[in-house]
Amino acid sequence: MKQNSILIIVLGALCMISCKSNRVVEMQEAQGVENTQKIRRMINNKMNGMFISMTDENNPVLLFISGGPGVPEFWLNEAYAKEYPNELSKYFTVCWWDYLGEGLSYDSKIKPQEITVERLAQDAHEVARYLKTTFKKEKIYLMAHSSGTNLGLYLAQTNSDDFYCYFAMGQDHYDQNRRYEEGYYFMKKVFEEKGDKKALAKMNKLVTVLADGTFKINKPESIGKDWEQILLLAGCATTRQMRSDYKDIFKKQMSCSCYTFAEKINYWKGKALLGKSEYRKYRVNPEAACVIPVHFISGYYDYTTPVTLSKELYDCLEAPEKSFYTFNDSAHSPLWEENKLVIEVMLKHVR
Repeated sequence: MKQNSILIIVLGALCMISCKSNRVVEMQEAQGVENTQKIRRMINNKMNGMFISMTDENNPVLLFISGGPGVPEFWLNEAYAKEYPNELSKYFTVCWWDYLGEGLSYDSKIKPQEITVERLAQDAHEVARYLKTTFKKEKIYLMAHSSGTNLGLYLAQTNSDDFYCYFAMGQDHYDQNRRYEEGYYFMKKVFEEKGDKKALAKMNKLVTVLADGTFKINKPESIGKDWEQILLLAGCATTRQMRSDYKDIFKKQMSCSCYTFAEKINYWKGKALLGKSEYRKYRVNPEAACVIPVHFISGYYDYTTPVTLSKELYDCLEAPEKSFYTFNDSAHSPLWEENKLVIEVMLKHVR
């Protein structure tokens, strides 16, 4: 309770800031997760929501950008507290930002074309400035996951003022079609080793490998949902243990208390909005040099954003400093699946 009181006092003091366009609009204690405040704040004339978890005001500050796009991940800390306890807030003050159009920041008036990587980068700068001012930091740390890494890497290539370094978990690749080919060959071995002929047959209906080795997606326009089921069967989706998006994502998100019922409905509306956004079409640029250090974090079984493609992109990138870490017991979410090891790696790069 003492830690939570400190967080309330520190953040509450910011309500006195006079900057109209970026004033704190609302702050309340988040339900379901300790030492966390739910905040709504105007950022570039649009309401942005965020959860800020803090246990020690002297800790470094981390801005976390979720994937999807449009799928904020803070609620995982509540829904999976027993299976995958996340101790990140013991070592960092973490801002789980629901960016423009998603989660707490959803608004039916937002148009898909408004949500571009450039706009989100501008908003990220304002969020970072708010965090630096609030917690009296010269700079903060940046972490992004899955499709959020498109924005994360863009920031790492363009913003040296706000961030010490960038942690990329499940870094996305610029060639989306290759994720299917990489995944096919990896999961084929998984199914063959398990003797799962049924899963292998399901996968072989979605793609064709010609005699000369050419890989072909049978129905590119509709493969996404069916491919997700293959990933789940192989233990290569969100976590190695997850087998159903409905049971393990939708139902658990709808049962958490950190979002109100109305916010939960907006959560899924936001996912649909981001799916049609300009940001959804953005692909990372492997030729642009990074202006801050970058550290890649990938699960060995991650074929949502294949670890092989993340490594390929990593090898291409120029950066002041870079490192690549593979977590052998993880799929797409090492921060939760191997929490202590990921935090240990991150702390190596904290000033």
